[in-house]
Amino acid sequence: MLYPPIDLDALIAQANHLEPLPASATRLAELLSVEGWELEEVVEVVALDQGLTGKLLGLANSALHVAHDRISSVDAAVVRLGAGSVLAVAVGTGVRRRLEEALPAYGLAEGELWERSVAAAVTAEALHHVTDHRLPAGLTTAALLHDIGKLLLARHLEPDLQRYLRLARESGGMAEERAEIEVLGVHHAELGGLVAQHWNLPPEIVEGISYHHAPQDSFFGDTDSTMAHGTLLCARVSEWLFAGGEGLPETDALLGAARLRLGLSAAAFAELCREVRERFDEVRGVFG
Repeated sequence: MLYPPIDLDALIAQANHLEPLPASATRLAELLSVEGWELEEVVEVVALDQGLTGKLLGLANSALHVAHDRISSVDAAVVRLGAGSVLAVAVGTGVRRRLEEALPAYGLAEGELWERSVAAAVTAEALHHVTDHRLPAGLTTAALLHDIGKLLLARHLEPDLQRYLRLARESGGMAEERAEIEVLGVHHAELGGLVAQHWNLPPEIVEGISYHHAPQDSFFGDTDSTMAHGTLLCARVSEWLFAGGEGLPETDALLGAARLRLGLSAAAFAELCREVRERFDEVRGVFG
């Protein structure tokens, strides 16, 4: 079947001309990408952004941290949340408006892409409670932004292309990523990685977004693809939650490999899903 062409150059140009992240998010990404960053520097950036300060305090005192005493200072919030969560909240504050757009091409109503993104980020946060495996600092941000490439693709999909994509998925039985490649010649994860690069986010975050459908192909390969595997797992739990959150997500080869890479037993994975399901409603109100 011949499909109407899509202007890949225009897509790439748009990815490279998105409005920048807030200054606080950009500065935090710069600080936290360097080994040996100082807590005082992070607190100084956060303290200059009242909106970000409020979000961090809200998340630090949310259901995800219910076992801890209530806190009211920026430095205590940063210590409790950790660098990865601080950066994710800063980025979320900057991208929320864009991710709340309706994307009919993907069957997503207004606000749904944002909520699914937050669910993935909440999963990344909850992972810290169920595994002793060392998680990449940028995992929460990668999880939050894993589908941002859909935003760019949707803006360039004419009705005919939307129809062909839907047919490829529904009648052709193709997975979403495969359908995009077959019809458009590019998939949303690749574009999402370009967006992360444009925003000067650390390479590990670019990796997680770019390869969240195929962690085995990540540019860290078999040596250490924890970021890509972690982002895939967070995306799958988010999908499961919005499909009803019943039982557990179906484990295929990719999800099984991700669980293994993250050191998650069957019991730990079940606990992760339970925590995300129980705490998502409260946490989404203070995330980003």
